[in-house]
Amino acid sequence: MDASQNEQEIYTLIEHSDPVYAKVVVVDWMLGNSCSYACSYCPKSLHDGSVRWQKTKDILHLYRQMKRHYVDERDKIVWLQFTGGEPTMHPRIIDLLQHASEFDFKVSLISNASRTPRFWEKISGCLNSVILTYHAEFAELVPFIRVAKMMEDSISVHINVTMHPDRFDQTFEDAQELRAALPAASISLKPLRQEFGAKLYDYTDDQMRVLSKGLPSKYAPVGEKPRSLMRATTRSGQCDTLPPNEFILRGMNRWRGYNCNVGLESLRVRGNGEVYRGVCGVGGVIGYLGEDLDLPREPIRCTNDSCSCLADILIRKEL
Repeated sequence: MDASQNEQEIYTLIEHSDPVYAKVVVVDWMLGNSCSYACSYCPKSLHDGSVRWQKTKDILHLYRQMKRHYVDERDKIVWLQFTGGEPTMHPRIIDLLQHASEFDFKVSLISNASRTPRFWEKISGCLNSVILTYHAEFAELVPFIRVAKMMEDSISVHINVTMHPDRFDQTFEDAQELRAALPAASISLKPLRQEFGAKLYDYTDDQMRVLSKGLPSKYAPVGEKPRSLMRATTRSGQCDTLPPNEFILRGMNRWRGYNCNVGLESLRVRGNGEVYRGVCGVGGVIGYLGEDLDLPREPIRCTNDSCSCLADILIRKEL
């Protein structure tokens, strides 16, 4: 919030609009950084193949620790959210998904949908949801729709459309085609941040209005998902229920000094094996993949100037 705003207008509590999502521990897990795309707005560290794919034995060791810490001891639901790079390129991805099912974990993939329909048919039974990102620089609209269409009637399908200001109008047309072709999928027009930091690209006022309005669906979503909307409450009791993008677009994603459930509702595994409470990195490294970890037991006070990752915004915080 802007410093000039009245203290009574500041949101002092950001919580899940539905309490069921507070039981979910979303594990943002980067398996490596090889990718089939090399988008201009994506840092090389997320697609250049400089980080090797993680070893299956190390991944399974963390599976066992999370099962004990979050599920057995805290009655939580572990929801793995594999990313990359492009996680479907991991040579043992099918084995990793099958093992996750054996632990009763829920699983999502954040993917660019570039693998063949035959591949997606093989793994669809292991997935609870998918987040497919439409990168207009590389993606082909018709094959992308075909992959999403395979799953939208059985599991939750969310589509992020990356909206670069220099090709905004054409990408928006593509997004409208996605909306028409995939009525059961949820779609977000994703604002891009420079170098994936806190600062947005230079969008025009008209573009910002389009991003804020979005592309709502007329149909109820199919399947389950790990997160939903957040309810933000001021000291005076005023409440607003917002999607995570809206906190960024309104500049309301600044929670330094708040007690945050990052680490209790989330975990972050980087491609190099470092494990953090969340994508934000608050609290520093808590251990390394393959080691025995002391997983978080209490909330932590936020030390960051802004919360720029949607996954971190979708976590309870209180001033």
